[in-house]
Amino acid sequence: MLNSKGKYVFSRSMLAVWAGGYILVDGKPAVEDGSNDTESSEMTDAEMHKLLEDQVDVIDAKLPRMTDAELLQSTAARECLDNPDEWKRVPFFWPRSDIKRKSAFVPGTMYAENKLSVEPVVFMNRDRKQFVVITHIGKEMCGHDDIVHGGVQATLFDEITARPAFWNLPRNVALTASLKIAYHKPAIADQIFVFRTHLAKMEGRKAEIAAQLEDSQGNLLSEAEALYISPKNATLVQDQTSQVEKIENVFPGNF
Repeated sequence: MLNSKGKYVFSRSMLAVWAGGYILVDGKPAVEDGSNDTESSEMTDAEMHKLLEDQVDVIDAKLPRMTDAELLQSTAARECLDNPDEWKRVPFFWPRSDIKRKSAFVPGTMYAENKLSVEPVVFMNRDRKQFVVITHIGKEMCGHDDIVHGGVQATLFDEITARPAFWNLPRNVALTASLKIAYHKPAIADQIFVFRTHLAKMEGRKAEIAAQLEDSQGNLLSEAEALYISPKNATLVQDQTSQVEKIENVFPGNF
């Protein structure tokens, strides 16, 4: 709440309930029995923002997460790692700033325990036209019981097919024009999945991208066809050319 000075005031127990019991006040866990209700803290906007950022880190630290080591043990990842002259790892989330990532839908909303439990692992081919993305999709991404929601697959197809378009279109700018998906088999949640995508055709400012989703056994689950456009209006989205080099330099590689 706001006090007469226009500052935010929260009781300790109020903060504890708000943050699900994880909130820390003066470096100590806030009590939940109401014994500290008479004590309150005044915070400016900046102080409140800093407090909430700190608590997000505390909560995240308490959540057990799968690690990318498990994704890197998959057959698809091993095939890429065994061919370092042809495949190079690049990050899935970009930019790497946590604050900017939290404002984006996939890295901010979908990246959580029982959803996208770990940052997907991405491999880019030397030709920069083929990408392999390995990810784990948890049980909180379902429509029917234990089956990954078709909309979740569509969102990930949109994210993943953008990669060959982004790398190849003028100014490294790619906006989705259309996305068509064919669902072949149910994608059973809480397992590792593999997306494979490649540039099928490019003409001027248009790029046609194909992709498919497989389970860890290589069974085809769904396919996508996407059309991306680099807009004529250069002011609509700024040139991303400088970002490509930064992205490619996150992980070491042979090219």
